[in-house]
Amino acid sequence: MNFLNTLQESFSINATKNALCINDTFFTYKDLSNCVLKIRKIIQTHINSYEKLIGLVANNDLETYATIFALWLEGKAYVPINPLAPKERNSEIFKLTESTCVFDSTMNSLYSGDFKVFSTPSHYKTSKDHILSHTPYVKYNMAYILFTSGSTGKPKGIPISFENLNALLSTFDNDSEYTLNSTDKCLQMYDLTFDASLTAFMPTFLAGACSYTVPSDSIKYFYIFKLMQKYDLTVLKMVPSIIYYLRPYFSEINRPNVRYCIFGGGKLFKDVVDEWATCVPNSKIYNHYGPTECTVCSSYYSYSPSHRDKSHNGILSIGKPLAGIDYIIINNDKQILKNKEEGELCLSGKQLTKGYWKNEKLNSTLFFNVQLDNGEVKRFYKTGDICFMDNDGYLMYVERKDFQVKVRGYRVELGEIEYHIKSMITKNNLVVIDINNTSGNNEIALVIEGNKLDASTTSTLFNYLQTKLPNYMVPTQTHFLDQLPYNNNGKLDRNQLRKLITKN
Repeated sequence: MNFLNTLQESFSINATKNALCINDTFFTYKDLSNCVLKIRKIIQTHINSYEKLIGLVANNDLETYATIFALWLEGKAYVPINPLAPKERNSEIFKLTESTCVFDSTMNSLYSGDFKVFSTPSHYKTSKDHILSHTPYVKYNMAYILFTSGSTGKPKGIPISFENLNALLSTFDNDSEYTLNSTDKCLQMYDLTFDASLTAFMPTFLAGACSYTVPSDSIKYFYIFKLMQKYDLTVLKMVPSIIYYLRPYFSEINRPNVRYCIFGGGKLFKDVVDEWATCVPNSKIYNHYGPTECTVCSSYYSYSPSHRDKSHNGILSIGKPLAGIDYIIINNDKQILKNKEEGELCLSGKQLTKGYWKNEKLNSTLFFNVQLDNGEVKRFYKTGDICFMDNDGYLMYVERKDFQVKVRGYRVELGEIEYHIKSMITKNNLVVIDINNTSGNNEIALVIEGNKLDASTTSTLFNYLQTKLPNYMVPTQTHFLDQLPYNNNGKLDRNQLRKLITKN
């Protein structure tokens, strides 16, 4: 499949059907196509052909989605930033990618002074000459670069090529278990800076279905509940935390028209899914797994409401790799382990990125070549996830190898948060840790050794963090201990620490 060709065919065939529902306003595929053409005209007129990386303020509107498609059809990549994140962090991302041009659909863009900012003026006329044409498909060209949290205090970029994205979408297209049609009503709850957004809106648009978005400033679980009730959605793709928050309301939820329910972006606990399954009695339920480095989704598990479901420590299996994905599980010496032996999951295949953006040190650490039993040499990525393979070929998730965690579906390096806190709190030993709240979701807690900070210092610290980090990375709890716990090897005992702050 060439997903750009399929996308254009879908836009043409489904012109009169709804493509997007944003804040209760519907836009047809014709509306979307016309907006794409306007933005392509801007690109052709004002952006040099050699400029391939274009900044995108990821607003929740028609113009932002149209910009993504317009850039792809012009052979360019988008570099998305969250409009609610600090300007300093977002500007740094644009500078890291040398993006001089930025699309921002809002009026009076914050970035106008530092970058060449384009909006979507209505006076551009469209021409049929552009509707079915696009720049020749170059599979090694980038489609987008997403930036995740970095342990040095700087975000790290992960470039995904057209080949990577095409491999993922082709696998979905060939999957007989997951087939969307033009009558489907599909949830798109993700911020466009979150890689899971691609597996929410792209299959939807390729099928000519309608995507129902969730505003980034909304209470997500409440808004999703409203969309399910008001529009009778048929396809739900969500982070697991949504149903943890919805759990008190399960008795009020009965959505027999839901055909597919897909989870991804965090640990999925079997007991909660067992309860959720009664809310969507006719739905197929899938647990997706995959790092951004391997283009969103690398494996999936098909849930069935039975006690035979695969799980480990209450966490549902992450299933079997997608077609075209190779995997190995290794120990610290990079030796390949046997079934039932726990080690680090490593992935390979056409979905795998070529490497981090301008970060050779990290590339040499996390990517490596392996000669397989058949003599073939393949390049693998170390995911940092500790897993094992059971005797039936299912991957079971155990824990993270490092201190990288998922919060609200976003991947977070705790080291980046500590980096910024330590620039303000210089005299105290401190640690940032992830903990489970009463709803079963991850939160970030700051633990400081020694006396409590005074109110003024605390206020200054958190005001500073708001300027440096997205809100999901700012600690929601602060604890003070006389002494941090360490094990016999002199290493911080994080499990003991969690117990201490839970009692605190």
